[in-house]
Amino acid sequence: MTPKWLLGPPIITNDNNVTGFFVPTVGIYNRCIRMGHDHNHCASFSFYGLATDSTVYPTPWKAAMFFLSLSAAIQFSTVLAGVLACCVQSVFKKSVISLAGATQSLGGLFGVLGLLLYPWGWGAQRVKRLCGENSEPYIPGDCSLGWALFVTATGVAQIFLASALSKSADKAANSDKVQFQMDEGKQLICLA
Repeated sequence: MTPKWLLGPPIITNDNNVTGFFVPTVGIYNRCIRMGHDHNHCASFSFYGLATDSTVYPTPWKAAMFFLSLSAAIQFSTVLAGVLACCVQSVFKKSVISLAGATQSLGGLFGVLGLLLYPWGWGAQRVKRLCGENSEPYIPGDCSLGWALFVTATGVAQIFLASALSKSADKAANSDKVQFQMDEGKQLICLA
């Protein structure tokens, strides 16, 4: 996981007529700051995971990390279900494809919840040190949004797209054309 979720104001240094430029950042469980001369230090601040003190690792970020991780685990399970769909086509009289699509929707909801919880932590002291005293939940103060937040939001949107596409994939897999080829004894059927 990258710390490029929230970008602080740029820091410009001038050491011996050499101008340096650094942007401190904070992510969902790690941060990058400038330490001493020319040493950028990136590290995790969740030393004890979810048990880390809330002044170090804000509680909304712990919850966001939990729900985003749960979303990723659910997506992994749908990939496994897709592989198993080659061998097993239905579970409890429901198509594996339609079950995977419903499961993806659930994972997408957890992803949205994680994305909504992350800005809630912007009022924490850790963020106020980086973004100024004007930062509050859902107001980043002097900071700007980093690319990692947008990539995560795009990924969650793609989860919902995959879930919507599973309905048409299920319909195609259960068509009469496929059933006819299965009755002929074919194992691998490609739809065109």
